[in-house]
Amino acid sequence: MTQPPPVPASAGPASAGPATPGPATPGPSASAEALSTHDVAEFCGVTPRTVLRWVDAGVLPGFLTGGGRRRVLRDDLVRFMQGRGMALPPDLQSQRLRVAIVDDDQLHVQMMERALRSLGPRLELQTAADGFAAGALLYSFRPHLVLLDLVMPGLDGFDVCRRIRGAPEFASTGVVVVTAHTSPAVRRRLTELGADDCLTKPFRRADLRPLLERFVPDGLEPGESGQLVGR
Repeated sequence: MTQPPPVPASAGPASAGPATPGPATPGPSASAEALSTHDVAEFCGVTPRTVLRWVDAGVLPGFLTGGGRRRVLRDDLVRFMQGRGMALPPDLQSQRLRVAIVDDDQLHVQMMERALRSLGPRLELQTAADGFAAGALLYSFRPHLVLLDLVMPGLDGFDVCRRIRGAPEFASTGVVVVTAHTSPAVRRRLTELGADDCLTKPFRRADLRPLLERFVPDGLEPGESGQLVGR
């Protein structure tokens, strides 16, 4: 297997033959801003051809629109630039912070949504009621943090966690399991699968704060609440 071309912190025009489209992945929702290769080139101070080479080599995640045009998600570009010590322009420094709730218990989902909104009104929330829907949501919503129930129809939380950690594009996505089943054996298995943490039901809204501070710190409001969630 050939190695991808090096990606410098700044690069000038690159000479390359005609680019061939890489594998297409599902496009983002309206909440996940997609940038053209020209936008990316302007942010990075390189030529659009250099951006195409990065995407084709797989060093910068990208996808194809229905019309065959390459696009790059804003968050993927931010991670790419930060990982290479590239200065973020002001337009990339502010973003809404996204949390996905994956749980088939709609009452618990509603309580989680209320608790999260009380802690971080700027958080953007979306939900999935089973593991299969969670897979589609991951690609369309691109959450910074997934709050994941274990017991669900179809794919359970273990399977969802395994699939998240098996996808390189979600390497920086936080996975916190929220469950009443927190035996030592369950915790060990979740750690082996790559879950970042485990929250035991019922829990207080104050218990959510350290997790949010870890994954989405800019989306929080000061203060805590002691109300129980998931009773």
